[in-house]
Amino acid sequence: MKILLLDDHKIFGESLKVLLEERGISCTYTSSIKNFYEEVEGDYDIILLDINLKEEETGFDILDRIHDKGKKIVILTSYDMINYKRIALEKGARDFINKSLDGDDVIERLEKVYKDEKISFDGDEKIIEPLTKREEEILIEVLSGLTKKEIADKLYISERTLYNHLANIYAKLGAKNAIEAYKIALELGYIRPLM
Repeated sequence: MKILLLDDHKIFGESLKVLLEERGISCTYTSSIKNFYEEVEGDYDIILLDINLKEEETGFDILDRIHDKGKKIVILTSYDMINYKRIALEKGARDFINKSLDGDDVIERLEKVYKDEKISFDGDEKIIEPLTKREEEILIEVLSGLTKKEIADKLYISERTLYNHLANIYAKLGAKNAIEAYKIALELGYIRPLM
């Protein structure tokens, strides 16, 4: 098995490379997206991608660019959010592995991908209907401190439309108010933390 690993955390990436090579798995590691794109055309069985990279692109952006190259792509991340898993699988990733897994478990999952074995995901996770981009935008605006009228004016919608969007957001997330909706959306990975 030959693996190309992209992860911007060098200590983690270099440690995983050593672990894989100790188990007889060939691994090329890079922390640079530029170097990654130069390498990805090579003869690799599996591409391992982190989601959250320090550069402009995310692992999802890279997945979009390379999913049609016939490579088996696996997301390896510490962001083990239900929505991220759903997005990764929809974009063609073969597996979604949490970095906190034991090394043996990671290797076992990679071997399953390599052998084209079916990966079973936790069935108890509730993947709810995702928020639309507009709903994400509205939820963030509601938490910004603006009044409902100011938000409606800013987004060029009526207050009634704004309230309809909020009702949809709360229903999708099972929330009673904007704070609870934001907390749930954040935990599930539907929106990024407010800075």
